[in-house]
Amino acid sequence: MLLVGMVSPTSAHAPQGMLSCETEKQPVNIPSMPLARAIEILSRQTGCPVLIDPILMDGRTSAAVKGAYTPQVALLHLFGSVHIDVTATVSGLSVSPLDATALTSGNTRSGLRSAP
Repeated sequence: MLLVGMVSPTSAHAPQGMLSCETEKQPVNIPSMPLARAIEILSRQTGCPVLIDPILMDGRTSAAVKGAYTPQVALLHLFGSVHIDVTATVSGLSVSPLDATALTSGNTRSGLRSAP
């Protein structure tokens, strides 16, 4: 497992702060790019660290995400059609595969924009 992003000292002792990773909408603007880089940018933009198995990012391209989303929902959208589950934890967000297809390399190229 790989932790993308860092927990700040003030948020490390405040689990209620991590709840914002699943409940508070934030502006997100990430173009399609290598998925590992997109997750790093999402973590930086939202302040929510992401715990993920590197194999889930291997060889994948993210979907573009632009609009106001919770970090949890934005992370789901970055994966496009890959079947994953994103869970908010006390230390950020955790990504798990939902089936074997999530563990194989591939590309997702669809974009996502929020409704006006």
